[in-house]
Amino acid sequence: MEVLILSGGNSSRMNSPKAFLSIKGISLVETLCNTYIFAEINHPIIVFNHTLFQNKWKDKMKAIKSKTIILKNDFPEKGRTYSIQLGLSKIANNSNCFIQNIDNPEINVELLHKMSSIIEDNSFVVPVKDEHGGHPILLGKNIVNHLKNLTSDNWILKDELKLFKRLEVDAGETNVLLNLNTPDDWNNYIESKILLNTKTK
Repeated sequence: MEVLILSGGNSSRMNSPKAFLSIKGISLVETLCNTYIFAEINHPIIVFNHTLFQNKWKDKMKAIKSKTIILKNDFPEKGRTYSIQLGLSKIANNSNCFIQNIDNPEINVELLHKMSSIIEDNSFVVPVKDEHGGHPILLGKNIVNHLKNLTSDNWILKDELKLFKRLEVDAGETNVLLNLNTPDDWNNYIESKILLNTKTK
């Protein structure tokens, strides 16, 4: 079981790269990595936009370097497919693989285990909330191998997935539909975390 975290975009609408947005000093990408590691999915593979390798992000990179595999996307203009291809090149054959977007951060160990428990070689698993599919998705071994063997770079993941069996799990209270696209999205997310922490104390 492996995980590919996609952070190859430009984050042009945010005041910071999405990966390094922080709550209590811990970046979004580090939080995601820790969750997967707690779920016994070690050494997450992260595809970063090449701009994140600048010196000003050096400390943020250092915080995750020892527990991850970091890849540099020099061509973010090629889109999400290129990031997926780059990441899958480091995935072992015959491995199941989560595809995790940096801007879909609402995951937990329980959800990851539920998804892992039903995966089949020829299927992919989608967490569902309010009858809508969310993220992350989990690809079975045959899908991973299929995508790795595609020779062109103009395919779209959702179209390729139509060739395979879709399985669903109830996401429960986890907000798998959350998507952090704007500063307002991020501010609302922080406020929801503060409110949740207040209620649980």
